[in-house]
Amino acid sequence: MDTRPDNLASAALGADVRRPVNFVFLDIAGEELRVTDAPYSVTFQNTGDEDLDGFTFDALDPRVVSVGPVKAKESGTDTVTLRLSGLAALDDELMTALGNKANYQGRDARLWKAMYDPATLARIGGLWSYYTGYMNVPKVSGDMTQQTISLEVESYTGFFTQASNRTLLDQQDFDPADRSAELAIALANGASQRS
Repeated sequence: MDTRPDNLASAALGADVRRPVNFVFLDIAGEELRVTDAPYSVTFQNTGDEDLDGFTFDALDPRVVSVGPVKAKESGTDTVTLRLSGLAALDDELMTALGNKANYQGRDARLWKAMYDPATLARIGGLWSYYTGYMNVPKVSGDMTQQTISLEVESYTGFFTQASNRTLLDQQDFDPADRSAELAIALANGASQRS
């Protein structure tokens, strides 16, 4: 599976009347979610990607499901925010699944793009994967008529490069003879040390 658009899709990206569509897979335990903002539902075959092949991505209005921008930087990509519908009664199963951290936290979220011709609604070129990461804590906002879920997705790089939460006070864990932390605390507290 390519991580960049092929030649046909690249050419279509430059046209004013065409837009890329998103395909989103959220590995929520008991409630896997596969959606697209394409003009119709899409079932994939023979892509070689186990998260795509044999699965249907349901078409939803882009006002209901939106994908935030993916911003790349030297240390990886920033957190991506997905906005999902969270209406009472209509989205009860999803809301219930997201009520238990074990169902989503640290589980995969994958994003793909493809180009579609607005006149014929046919796909132009191949599909490309552009973001993979882990789901993080969702935030619910709104009211009973317009409730949405903001779900943050951390990149794999961000997951593996989290802060260690270590300080110089942990130095003795690595060098038992190092007493610098003890001395620094004593100095900060106004105590004098004698050798």
